[in-house]
Amino acid sequence: MNIFLVEDSASIRRLLVRRLDAIPGMRVVGEAAGERQALALIQWTKPDVVLLDVSLANGSGLSLVTQLRRGGYTGRIAVLTAQDVEAYRNACIDAGADAFYDKASGLETLFDDLVSLEATCIGGLDGKPSVQLRDGLTGLYNEVALHERLDQASRSASRDGIDLAVYVVRLVGLADLPRETAAALAQQVAQRLKEASADADIVARSSPDQFAVVLTRLNQADQAASHARLLASLMAEPFHVDGRDHVMGIEIGMALFPGDAVSPRGLLTLAQASAFGAL
Repeated sequence: MNIFLVEDSASIRRLLVRRLDAIPGMRVVGEAAGERQALALIQWTKPDVVLLDVSLANGSGLSLVTQLRRGGYTGRIAVLTAQDVEAYRNACIDAGADAFYDKASGLETLFDDLVSLEATCIGGLDGKPSVQLRDGLTGLYNEVALHERLDQASRSASRDGIDLAVYVVRLVGLADLPRETAAALAQQVAQRLKEASADADIVARSSPDQFAVVLTRLNQADQAASHARLLASLMAEPFHVDGRDHVMGIEIGMALFPGDAVSPRGLLTLAQASAFGAL
């Protein structure tokens, strides 16, 4: 069951992610601290459940509930807040929320309700591990391995008090090229990304036209933006295939841990949505 978190406190998001990850079948697919970003990312990810607070960094949870329902969102919306429960409960339910929980006393009830809900869902996560962890063409990590490695990196970063940067690089128009040409281009992209990355960094091919890079240790505040510019510059250089130059359209999205998101899928979702212009 896919869950999206809307909460302005990174420490509370981290607590929720840790608890949800420990429940079989639960998967946090995105995070947001404010109303506008949450609305865009929920429309992008289409989660089964939205778990949100009333008070946000910008906007409000109550307004977000209203906009989601007006926009046609049919998933479950659960409000978890430390605000005056009686003052907000009826307003949230009237706006379209399905459940309302007090942060001080309702966390265990929330998790129990989610477990019960997941048990009724059809076609949920099967939890079966994938044997193949490498992309057959480029030799990079595939999507499954990317999530595993990013989860490990974020845990280490949280323990050591360091930041991470996650980039999604999309090659526009790659799917329209002849198969052999597209394959040769993908191999060259992989090589450039590996050469621009340190040994401890993570480089993956998550789909035929999409790559991901994770900087596992940011030493300076401006390093993330500087590396984004480096990636853009590398991808802007022509690719040479069969004596011809190919200049590809490139879109790059970036997300930072823990500033933008604390869950691995939340980081990737935000970077991907940025690369695809969903934000």
